[in-house]
Amino acid sequence: MDTSRKILRAYDGSTVTFKALRAYGWNELLNLGYFQLRDLAMLLFGLGYFQKQLVRQSIKLVAPQPGENIVDVGCGYGWTSNQIANSGAQVIGIDLLEKHIEKARQKFGHNPNVTYAVGDATQMLSSATQAALEEESLDKIHCLEAAFHFGHNGRRAFLAEAFSLLKRGGRLVLVDFMWRSNCPEEINELDGERHVRRTWQFEQFEPLADYRTIARECGFQEKQIIDWSPRVINPFQKICNIITLLGQYRIPRFFLSMIRPGVFSMNSQEWRLLAEVLEAHERVSGSTYYVAMVLEKP
Repeated sequence: MDTSRKILRAYDGSTVTFKALRAYGWNELLNLGYFQLRDLAMLLFGLGYFQKQLVRQSIKLVAPQPGENIVDVGCGYGWTSNQIANSGAQVIGIDLLEKHIEKARQKFGHNPNVTYAVGDATQMLSSATQAALEEESLDKIHCLEAAFHFGHNGRRAFLAEAFSLLKRGGRLVLVDFMWRSNCPEEINELDGERHVRRTWQFEQFEPLADYRTIARECGFQEKQIIDWSPRVINPFQKICNIITLLGQYRIPRFFLSMIRPGVFSMNSQEWRLLAEVLEAHERVSGSTYYVAMVLEKP
């Protein structure tokens, strides 16, 4: 199976995890969300509010300015690219999945500041991105929760490509899952049934230390390293655990479905399987950071 088809399986609703996420509001965006205590009442309306909050936090780090040339890597259905373009920047959203790009164009193709193209983030200069990308042509690059799909060699290639594409003084904002220790193979024990890796279609998370080393070797300077784990993966895991616990029992599931009618689409066996999958996610998340890196080309 080629890479694009494998990644598509993570988001096409064929897994019980994604079926549950869709029932609880995953539609326009494909990230975990950014959670603050003051906003938790918004869970009544699903996860979409928190996903948009994560995008806004990430875009703040990009700090787009009118007239800048920016690429949004792994743009998904295009919402993030469109938000960046609303700043007046000229934005290209690229994604490996043609279905994502088609939907992005349908939703946001009316915005003259944004275009969408199918492309491989690890080969942006040479792949058929349907966009003219040249060395030192970009002011900024944004990559939110996509690089974990690339694999170790792909992440190294992406960072090297990003450095080549950026102008001097250009900025890369990379938000990704990163392994806490220097032994990413530990995931083999924590995810023995491959529930987590099969759900999200990846093999290993890059250790934070290795990410930093690769970035320096490519020529980048670090401007910020921000641990967003307490705002992203930790609350996301707790919320999913609570929803899954309620979903396994008929009466709580009935009341849950009054808030989120899509819950009715899952049967008791699927809820039990989801609980098993989330147990594996909890083991893995304990060894995982969720980090925002701000890198600049000197």
